[in-house]
Amino acid sequence: MGVNFLEKYQVEPVFPAVVVGNANTSPMTTGDYVNLANALSVTILFACGDGNPTSGDITPTLYQAQDNAGTGAKVLSVLETGRIYERVNASTLAATGTWTKVTQATASETYDDTGSGEEVSMIALQVYPSDLDADNNFDHLRCDLAAISSAKLVAAVYIVEMDINTAPELMPTVQ
Repeated sequence: MGVNFLEKYQVEPVFPAVVVGNANTSPMTTGDYVNLANALSVTILFACGDGNPTSGDITPTLYQAQDNAGTGAKVLSVLETGRIYERVNASTLAATGTWTKVTQATASETYDDTGSGEEVSMIALQVYPSDLDADNNFDHLRCDLAAISSAKLVAAVYIVEMDINTAPELMPTVQ
């Protein structure tokens, strides 16, 4: 019998589901910070509705900080091949089957998803606590989403793999 998912992982919203590119949103959607002090890894998972082919591609950007208030915030350039995966299809993700590894040869803080504007998609970004500047006490991660010019529904969560297994109600917070 396997481990109960919630005994090993914490799931926190990056930001509430939002229609980006809508007149009611700000130019950028700023994510919440997540604390990686007790984590082994974190996957940032985006679920996106369809949008416009020329102006509906999402662009997440990663930042690291010393605390939840954003002290010392700076970009975190770790997004490269092997850390970015996606599933994209015109109408249903069930038709895509498996994840596709995205090629991005140079590590960057940004992933510019240039092919999914008009399609539904899921995008997964992988980050490890060792990627952060621990020598200067950086242990918090934030993911922002750049503005787009056409309306597209986007939801995102941090899936944090914790360094312990325990009952969900005893799991340390990552906020």
